[in-house]
Formats: sequence, C-alpha cells, structure tokens
Amino acid sequence: MNYRKTNLYEILEHLEKRKAMYLGNEYTFHSLDAFITGFGIGCDRNQLETEQFNNFSDFNIWILGHLPEHFGQSGGWHWQISNRNPNDDENAFKEFFKFLEIFKTAKKKKEKIEVDKFEFDKSEFNTKTKVEINKRVIVDSVYKVAMEHSKTIWIEGYSKNKLTYERWCLTEKEFDKIISDFGDIKITELKN
Repeated sequence: MNYRKTNLYEILEHLEKRKAMYLGNEYTFHSLDAFITGFGIGCDRNQLETEQFNNFSDFNIWILGHLPEHFGQSGGWHWQISNRNPNDDENAFKEFFKFLEIFKTAKKKKEKIEVDKFEFDKSEFNTKTKVEINKRVIVDSVYKVAMEHSKTIWIEGYSKNKLTYERWCLTEKEFDKIISDFGDIKITELKN
C-alpha cells in the first residue's frame, strides 16, 4: 500500500491555527519543541523539506545567524526563542512562526571551494549490528553555503556526491580560520 508521508511544514501550518488539536489543551511553547522533536525522530529527510521550502534541520543553525543576539551557540531554535520570551509562550509561538516563515523560503547561495581531497575518520552507527564503527572518509568536494537573512555559514564536504562533512560558523573570520586548514583555496559561485 502506497501512502504519502505528511510533511512537517504542512503540519505546522495547521498547528499554528489549532495548537490544542496537536499539542493538547494545556499546550506550551515547550510542547511545540517536544512535538517537532518527536516528529523529527520518526520521519525521513523528505518530510522536513519541500521543493519550495528549506530543510527544517537547518533552522536551528540559521536562527543563530538571524538573531541580532543569541543565547549561546549550543541552543537550538526553542532555546533561542524561549530565552527571548521568558514566561510568554504566546509571544514565543508568534516569533517561532514569524522566523519560520522567513527561513523556509530563504534563498541559498552555494559556492564551490577548490581544495585538495582530504581524509578524516568518521564515526557511524550501524543500525543492523547496533555497533558504532569508525571509517576513513575521503572528501572530494567542499562547498560554502549561506542563506538569506542569516550570517550563518555552512561548510559542506562531499564524498562521491554524498554529504559526509559538515561544519558551520557565524562570521567570515571564523570561516576563514576553518578553511585555512585546507591550504590554498579558490571559491567559485555556483549558478542556480
């Protein structure tokens, strides 16, 4: 039996209008975080993005570069918005949906960084054997990614077109420091 899996953005569109239906009558801003976390655990990547909307997984990092001030780099969207609205769940919900609206259609700018191939050890969890394994990965292409309305910069490394290396930073100075480890580089803007 084939069925279409529901996308997070579809659910959030309904949830914004009818919070109690999705989060219970005693809902709080924290219950939104729990709901989205639970959905994220049980879904696949296609349920977090659409052709029109960015991957929700990037919202945590995007918001750090979007806000003029943030409450530490380790806190995600819930932490940032909660701290901006202590004891005011109603305003926290308003901010969340306002920021989400800006994020979901923010255009990405992707630039190829010409670097030599490099290797690193990557730890992965094997779901069949239930064992953590270390493997050597060769990164053959690297990109600098930025999104509208945010200072956040992502560094993405690919091995045979599969994303295997990710880092992010909030300033060009931090980016330059990270990328200096790669040696001589050349950055080329990609055309959409």
